[in-house]
Amino acid sequence: MAEKKIIAVAGATGAQGGGLVRAIMADQGGLFTARALTRNPNSDKARALAALGTEIVQADVDDAASLLRAFQDAHGAYCVTFF
Repeated sequence: MAEKKIIAVAGATGAQGGGLVRAIMADQGGLFTARALTRNPNSDKARALAALGTEIVQADVDDAASLLRAFQDAHGAYCVTFF
């Protein structure tokens, strides 16, 4: 099988983003894998996603450079943000 396409998920440790990450990772035969963006990669929620095989990347919406790194080589993105 070809390498899986990355879907970068901002808000990955929240309810909506976390649900999406878990759904992507549960579809082992699918075309996609998840990259979880989080401000704190050492949080319990981030570690739980990592245990599923999810790539965890430190990123903050207030830090443009961290977002550029986090979205690097991603095929798509799902962004749950706040106002």
